[in-house]
This record gives sequence, C-alpha cells and structure tokens, in this order.
Amino acid sequence: MMRTVKQLKWSTGVLFLVVVALLYLVPYSMFVRRPKPELTEIFFADRVTDAHRILIDEYNALHAGKVKVTPIDFPNSQFNTNERKEILARSLRGEGDGIDLLAVDVVWVQRFSKWCAPMGNYFSGQELQEILPEALFSCYEGDRLMAVPLDMVLGVMYYREDLLKSEKGGDEIIRTLGHAMTWPEFLRLKQRLRWQKPYYIFPAADYEGLICSFIEILLGLDRDYFATDGFNFNTPEARETLQFMVDLVRKYEAAPAVVTGFTEVSSYEYFIRNDGLFIRGWTSYGKDFANSPVDRGKESQLRMAPLPYLPGGRPASVFGGWNLMISKFSTKKEAVVDFIKFLLSKRSQEIFYTHGGHYPVVSSFYADSSNQLKYPDIGAIKALMRTGVHRPRDREYTNVSKIMSHYFGMALKNMMSVDEALAGATRDIQSEKILVVTR
Repeated sequence: MMRTVKQLKWSTGVLFLVVVALLYLVPYSMFVRRPKPELTEIFFADRVTDAHRILIDEYNALHAGKVKVTPIDFPNSQFNTNERKEILARSLRGEGDGIDLLAVDVVWVQRFSKWCAPMGNYFSGQELQEILPEALFSCYEGDRLMAVPLDMVLGVMYYREDLLKSEKGGDEIIRTLGHAMTWPEFLRLKQRLRWQKPYYIFPAADYEGLICSFIEILLGLDRDYFATDGFNFNTPEARETLQFMVDLVRKYEAAPAVVTGFTEVSSYEYFIRNDGLFIRGWTSYGKDFANSPVDRGKESQLRMAPLPYLPGGRPASVFGGWNLMISKFSTKKEAVVDFIKFLLSKRSQEIFYTHGGHYPVVSSFYADSSNQLKYPDIGAIKALMRTGVHRPRDREYTNVSKIMSHYFGMALKNMMSVDEALAGATRDIQSEKILVVTR
C-alpha cells in the first residue's frame, strides 16, 4: 500500500512538472524567433536571353525564401562557343560548387560527362517520351542519360528580302528559295544577278562553325557517312565536300576570303554592314542579335530559306542547341532537377520560342492545336526538322573537331591542298584516338 501511494505522489509530481514546462514553453515558442530554413541557391551557367530572365524570375518568385536560381551569363558578344566550353571545363575540373547546372552545346555532352551526374534516375520513361527524339539524341553517353535538352536550333540560310525584291524577277527568286536548291543553281543565281557585293557569307574560322557547314554538305551526300566511314576523310564524298567549300571562296568567289576569319558573330556583322545577300546561320538568329543590333532596319529584312545541297544528294541542316547537365559536385541535385523540369514545361518551352527564337524540345508544343493557330511557322519547323542531321556522338568529338577545323581551315586559306588537308586530318584524328585508348 505504501509503495502505491509513493508511486502516485511521484507520478503526480512528474505530471505537475510537465504541465509547468508546457505552460512556459508554448508562450516562449510563440515569441522566440525561429531560424529561417536555409535558402538553396542554384548557380546556372548559360547565355542568358530574355527567355531565361523571364523564367528565372518566375521560378524564383514561386519558390521565394526556399530556392533561388542565380544565372552565370555567357553573352555571345563576349564568348564564342569554344571559349565558353573551356571556361566551363576549367571550372568543373576544380571540383568546386560554383556551378550546379550548366547548359552545354549538343556536341559537348560526352566530354562533360566525366564531371556531371547521370540523370536517368530523375526522369521517368513517360517524361522522356514527351521530349522530341531529335533533341534527346545527343543527351546520352552510351546508354546513360547524361543530359536533357533545353532548346534546339537548325542550320539555315538567310537572305535579304529587300535586296532581292529590288532585282528584276526578285519575287520569283524568293518563291524559288522556298524549296532547297542545289549549289550549282545557287551559283548560277549569282551570275544571273551579277551581284557585286558579298553574295554568300558563312563562318569559316578555325572552330566548330566551319565543321557545321562541312557536315551539312557531306551528310547531304551521304546520311550514313560517319556510321560507314567514321572519321576517315580519304573518301570521294569528303573530297567533293571540302573541294566545293574551297571553290566557294577561291574559284567562284561566291564568298569573300575574309570568311576564313569569321565566327557566327563576326560573320553576321559583316553580312549586315556590307549588304550581303545570303548567310549561313541558325534558326535563332532573329533573336540572337536582338539585344546588340547592327542595323535594325536591315535586320528586319532577313528571311529564312533551306540550305543548298550538292547534286546527287539532298538537303541537310545540322541540329544545334543546348542541353542541360548537372555538376556531379553539386550538393543541390534534387532542387536542380525541379528547376530543369520547370524549364521543360510546355509553357516554359513556348517562352524560349517566343522570346529566344529557339525551337521547343517537347512534342506537346507542336501537337497543341492552339499553338498551330498562333504560330503558323510550326509546319515549316517540322519540315526543316526532317532535313536535320546530327554531328557524331563521340566522347572525343570536340578534339576531333579541332583537328578537322584546323586542316580544313588551312585548305580554305589556300595554305594546303584539299587532299593534304583531308589526309592530315584523318592521320591526326587516328593518332588522337590511339592516344585516348592507350592513356
């Protein structure tokens, strides 16, 4: 009996203390300032367009106090694609947390895979089916999903509508340009017009832009070239391609010799300032230079047309664009994936199209009947995609491209013959491949 009373007193005492503690702690917790949850900051490296600004601001507003996306800008006016690639590579080699999410050129994925996290576990099969297969092609290393596409562009030719309309038969020529013409037809047009100003401009400096033009002409002749011949350029098709590019400058004088020093930006500026008639560019050019116009009046007269092709071949436009990769050193991968999925939403992709000039990578954009009414160009986009060709998906592609652009650029500058350039590129590429295997 004594033990029961003692136990009761002890229990009552404990209950009393608990009640007193609660009476004290509840008001205290109401007035004491609780620490705010830590803000997750995502550092996103890309060329920041108007579309990026709109979407980043919107995402930050939706996640205010929890997640903040901070852009790291690579403007076209200050960085060409090669410079951007090297800066990103140096940053990631340092294994720091300065970049969480990066946009990479579609041909960089395999090179950057060593520094980035696989993404297959973050995306369901259904989510991947929503992405256009043309855009998803470049996102794999082997069977591993290492990236997802952000946007897409294709190679295209632009012309000055006002200059053509001022020529005799200009309207007829413009109608003809709606369908791809052969390169001989394109050269005969120059003779017919007796054009004295720059006729055709294409970026032909020692960099990837030159290789895009080479691949478009080469794969116009043989879509399966790289599957069949790989990086062996001692072939009739490769010789015909490079010889024609040299002839555009040296024999036909359809392109001025200064193109051998041009990247996209410098070729565009020269084209506008010198009243060029045609230029090889990307489908996003209408927006790419909107914030740094050369001459708004002239630029408003630019119209797109398919690129010419060699006889015996068919039209080909290289796929370009930017993919998203997650740094494997990032400690915020889940938050980064949430932001990526926001960028891949149908509405976000539409903003990239309307404000950035890049083609959406989600199929729902093209299937939406309301979009087909709003954007009459959708039919033309689909038609152009059918001519699309991919550059080789190879881990060493960026090194291979450097070798190709060096030798092919030498041929265009008339510093070596076409045969010497093709043989030199093939030899050095094979040596590079051997070194990679034996390292």
